[in-house]
Amino acid sequence: MLVLGAQWPGGIHRPSRIVVRDGAQCLLEGDFWINEGARVTLGSGYINSGANISVSGSLTIGHDVAIAENVTIWDADGHAIEGRPTGPQPVVIGNHVWIGLNATILKGVTIGDGAVIAAGAVVTRDVPAGMLAAGVPARPVRPIEWS
Repeated sequence: MLVLGAQWPGGIHRPSRIVVRDGAQCLLEGDFWINEGARVTLGSGYINSGANISVSGSLTIGHDVAIAENVTIWDADGHAIEGRPTGPQPVVIGNHVWIGLNATILKGVTIGDGAVIAAGAVVTRDVPAGMLAAGVPARPVRPIEWS
């Protein structure tokens, strides 16, 4: 589902648009929310079904990125938490990254080029380039050898 110019209950309607230039493709499989004033930069690759992506500030996805089923990416908490920063923080996903089934990527995270995020991982901190990150919270486990 892609909703352009959506209005929150009791809110003000603001128009939105997506421009897909000649020779380009925009494939959407799952819900994808881009909030007012947010910026999304997409390189190449795919986002599989069941993705839950909410952008209030900034999301950058590099080239040759594979995002598996049911992945969640949020650049904000969605509500205030006492003693913690409440605003959105950029999420950056590098080039040639694979994000596994049911993984969650949270605000302020940078995933380096060539990294792999294991299925079910909850990424709360940066992941270095070329590393496998796994667990809750996710931690670098070992270097990845791409063939």
